[in-house]
Amino acid sequence: MRHSQTIALARSLLAEGRSGEVARMLEPLIEPLPPDPASADASQHLLRALLARVRLLRQDDVSGTHRLLQPLDTPALRERLAPAVRAEVALWLGWLHAWPENREADRARAFNLLAEAERFFQQELNTAGRCWVRIGRALAYLTIDEYALALQALDEAASLKERLPDVQADAWIQDLRVWIALLTGRYRRAEHELERLQVLAEQAADTLLQGRTAAYRALLEQAQGGAPSAILEAADTAEALLSGLMSPPYLLAWVRAARLAALRRQGAWGEIDRLLQRWQSGTSRETPHPVLLEAAELALLREDFDTCAQLLEQALTSPAPVQPRLLATRAALLQARHFLARNLPVRAREWAERAYRTAQELGLEPLVLEALLVQTRIALAEKALPQARSFLQQAEAFGNYFSLLPWAARRFWLLGERLEAEGQPDEARAHYVQALSAYSLLGDRYHTARLQLAVARLVRTNDPSQARALLEAAAQTFDALGVATQRQEARRLLQQLPHRVVPVESAPEAQLGHALARAALSVELVAEAWLQVLRQLWPDRWLAVFQHTPEGAWRTVRSYGTAPEPIAFPPLDRPEAFQNGIAWLRLRPMPGPVFFMATRVSETARADWEAVVARLRPWLPVVALALDHALLRARQFGELANGHTPDEPLPSPLEDFVYASPAMRALVHQIYRVRSSHSPVLITGESGTGKELIARAVHATSDRRDAPFVAFNCANVPPELIDSHLFGHEKGAFTGATQANPGVIRAADGGTLFLDEIGDLPLEVQPKLLRFLQEGEIFPLGARRPVRVNVRVVAATHRDLEALVREGKFREDLYYRLNVIPLHVPPLRERREDIPVLVRHFLNTLRPPGAPAVSITSRAMEALMRYDWPGNVRQLRNEIERALVFVASEPVPTIDLKDLSPAVQRALRDEPARPVRTALDSNQPLDAVLADTEKALIEQVLAENRGRISAAARALGLTRQGLYKKMKRLGIDPARFQRRHTDVNPTATS
Repeated sequence: MRHSQTIALARSLLAEGRSGEVARMLEPLIEPLPPDPASADASQHLLRALLARVRLLRQDDVSGTHRLLQPLDTPALRERLAPAVRAEVALWLGWLHAWPENREADRARAFNLLAEAERFFQQELNTAGRCWVRIGRALAYLTIDEYALALQALDEAASLKERLPDVQADAWIQDLRVWIALLTGRYRRAEHELERLQVLAEQAADTLLQGRTAAYRALLEQAQGGAPSAILEAADTAEALLSGLMSPPYLLAWVRAARLAALRRQGAWGEIDRLLQRWQSGTSRETPHPVLLEAAELALLREDFDTCAQLLEQALTSPAPVQPRLLATRAALLQARHFLARNLPVRAREWAERAYRTAQELGLEPLVLEALLVQTRIALAEKALPQARSFLQQAEAFGNYFSLLPWAARRFWLLGERLEAEGQPDEARAHYVQALSAYSLLGDRYHTARLQLAVARLVRTNDPSQARALLEAAAQTFDALGVATQRQEARRLLQQLPHRVVPVESAPEAQLGHALARAALSVELVAEAWLQVLRQLWPDRWLAVFQHTPEGAWRTVRSYGTAPEPIAFPPLDRPEAFQNGIAWLRLRPMPGPVFFMATRVSETARADWEAVVARLRPWLPVVALALDHALLRARQFGELANGHTPDEPLPSPLEDFVYASPAMRALVHQIYRVRSSHSPVLITGESGTGKELIARAVHATSDRRDAPFVAFNCANVPPELIDSHLFGHEKGAFTGATQANPGVIRAADGGTLFLDEIGDLPLEVQPKLLRFLQEGEIFPLGARRPVRVNVRVVAATHRDLEALVREGKFREDLYYRLNVIPLHVPPLRERREDIPVLVRHFLNTLRPPGAPAVSITSRAMEALMRYDWPGNVRQLRNEIERALVFVASEPVPTIDLKDLSPAVQRALRDEPARPVRTALDSNQPLDAVLADTEKALIEQVLAENRGRISAAARALGLTRQGLYKKMKRLGIDPARFQRRHTDVNPTATS
C-alpha cells in the first residue's frame, strides 16, 4: 500500500494530539478519486479518513469532512473495501452524522455506521478504532437525549483507552463527560471532569477543545449561580476561540444563552436586545433554541406576552436538531409560566405536567425539580394549598440542589408564598427575606425587586419605614427595567404608606437563630444572613466572611463595602484577632473548615466593636452549626452527583427472567441502562432465545411499566391486513370495515409496542412505520387527519436485516431508525451456564400444582449441558416438559438420561466434555449443581486471566467487589491462579 509510512506516522502524531502537523502532512497527498471510488488505492481512503478526523475534531469543518468521505457514503461501495479501510471510513462517516453542527446529520445512520466500524475493528483487533467508535456513539446518544447510554459508551471508551496513548481520545472522553454532567445536573462531577479537561486541552494546544472548556466553565457558573462577571468572562473566552471555526459549534449557542442570562440578572436588558439583533443579522440560520428560550424568558419578565408567545411557538413547533426533548421540556416549562402570567392556570398546568413527564423520562433532575416548583406556583395561584404542599414535599427529594443559590432562592420564595396563603405572615416574611438575600447574592436585579415588593407588602403595617425603603428600591429597579405592572404596584403601595414614619426599635440579632436555620442550605446564605444582621449593628463599614480552603488559600464568601489593601489574615488558632485596623472573629471552631468574619475598626471604635461582639457571641455556636449543615449538604450533593453505581447485582427484571451467564448478566445491565430511554430498541437473536421476554423486561424496567405492553407478530398476519392491524382504520374505510379499529399502535399509547419478526413486515407498509417513528403520529385508513401517539417501539427479528437491506427487501432508513439501541440475545449454546438455572426454573413451573418436586441426575444434566440446542431456550423448555411426562414417580420423581429425547442422549456420547464442569453426584440438589457450575466458570476465567481480578471481573460482567463476594462464597482463592502463572521452571546451576 502506498504512503504506508506516512499513514503510520500520522496515526502516531494524532495520538499525541498534533493534529495541525497531520493536516499539513496529508493535504498534499489527497488525490481525486476515480469514477468508481472503491477501485482507488486503499491508501487514498485511509488518508481521507485520517484527514477527516482532523477536519472534524480540530477544525469543526463539516463541509470539508463531507467532501472527503461522501464518495464512500454508500454501503455497496464500502463492501468492496478491505476490512481495515472500511472500518476507518465507516468510523468517520459515523462521526460526521453524529456531529451536532452537521445540519444534514442522520443520527440513526450514525449508529449504524459506527456499528459497521466496530464490527471490522473487532475483526482487525484494532483497540484504538473501537475506542473512537464508542466516543462517537456517546456523542450521537448525547444529541438525541440518551444520557445514560452516552455515559455507558464513554465508560467503555475509557476502559479501552487505558491501553492506548491517545491524548485526543482522552480529551473527548472528558469533554463529553462534562457536557453530560452539566445537562443532567451533576455539577460537582462536572467541576471535577472540567478540571481534567482543561489540562488535556492545554496539553493538546487544541483551539476547539480550549474553547469548549471555556464554554463549559460559563455554563457551570450559570447553573450554580456564579457571579455574572465570571460567566461573562468565560463566555468572552469561549466566543473568541469558537467563533472563528469553520462552523461555530452548537455549544456556542448555549454559551450565548448563558451570556444573556448573566446580563438579564445584571439588569442589562438593553444590551441583550443589541446582542440578539446582532446575532440574528449576522447569520442566515434560524436562532438556536437555547438563545430563543432565553429571549422568550426576557420577554416574559418584561410582560411582553405576545413576543413571548411567538418565540415559544417557534421553539415548540420546530424541534431542535440537538437535544430536542431537553429543549422542548425547557420550552414547555416556560410556556407554563407564560400562561400563568396571563392568568390561565389550567393551560399552565397542562404544560407543566407535560414538562414534568418528559423530564422524568429523560432522567434530568434539574428539570424535574423545576417542573415541581412551577406546579407549586400554579397550585398557589389556584388556591389549591394541599396540592402546593404536595409539590413542595416532592421537591424536597431533590433537596441537595437547594444548597445552590438559584434553587435556594426559588424554594424560599415559594415557601413564603405558601405560608402567606395559609395566613402565617411572620413566617412568610422570614422566608421572603431569605429569598431576597439569595437573589441579592446572585446579583439578580429583577427578582431582588420582586422580593422587595413581597416583603414590603407584609411589613407595611408594622414597619412602614422598612416598607418605604423596600418599595422605593423596587420601584426604581422596575422603572429602569421597564416593567410597567410591577412598577405601578410598587408606586401604589408607596402612596398608601403614612407620610410621617416613626422608626421601629428592634434588636436585629433577635431573628438571627431563625435566619441561620433557614440559611443552612448553603455556605453563602449563612454568610449573608450573618452579615445582614451585622450591617444593622455595625453600619456603613466594610464587612466580609472568609473561608480558609484546604489548599491554604483564603476565599471571600461574601462581602459588603470596599476592602482595605492589603489584608493581613489572622492565625487560624485564634478565635479573635485585631491587626492592621481589621477585627477578626472566627465563626467556626477548629478542627475542620475555618471561617472568619472581618471588619474595619479604628482604635477609637474598638470599645463599640467589643459591644457588638458581646451581642453576637451567644450566636457563634448557632452560626457554626449552620455552616456545618451547609458544608454537609454540599458534600452530599457532590457524592450524589458523581453518579456511582452500586456493586450489588441488578435484580431480575421479570419473575420468569432467569440467568447465570456473564453474557445474560451484561444484557440485563444493558436493559437497566436503557430504562429511561425513549428511543427504539432492536432485539436480535436466533429463534427461541427469548426475544419477547427481553422486550417485556425492557418495558417492565422503564417508566412506562404501568402502561400497556402490546405485542404484534408481523409474520402472523396476512400482508394485506397488516396496515389495518398496525395503524387502525375508520368505519367504512374498506369493504368489510363495519366498525372502526384503533390498531395496535394506538392500543399501546403511553406504553410499549413490541413488533416481533420485524423482518417480515411488508415493504409497502414500511414507509408508514418509518413516518410514525420520525413524527410520532399515524394516519389510520380512512382518517382525514393524523393522530399523535406516544409509544416506545421495541422490535425483534431472527433475520439478518442488513442482508435484507442489501437485497432491497427492507428499507435502509427504517433499519437505521429501529437500530438506535441494539440488544443481542446470544444462543443458548454460547451461554451454557444458564442451562442449570433454566432447568430448575422449568422443573418448578411446569410440574402440575400439588405435584412433588422433581430432581435430575448428573448424567441427565451433563447431557443437557453438552447438547447444542438449535431451538434454544424454547427447545429446552419443551425437552423438560416432555421429560416430566416420562419421569417415574417412585420412589422420588427424578429425570434420568433415559427420560430425555434421543438427540439429547446422543450428545453425551458424541460430544467431548465441555471445560465447564457440571454435577457429578446423582443425588446432588440442583442448587449445588448451579454452585459447582458457577465455581468452575469463575475458576476457568481466573485461569485464563492469570488471576487478575479486574480482568476476570470484566470478562464475567461483574464488578471487582461482586467477584470478590462470589469467590468468598464459593471458596475460591485467586492467589492459586496467580502462582500458577508466576512459577518459573528452575534451571540447574552449579
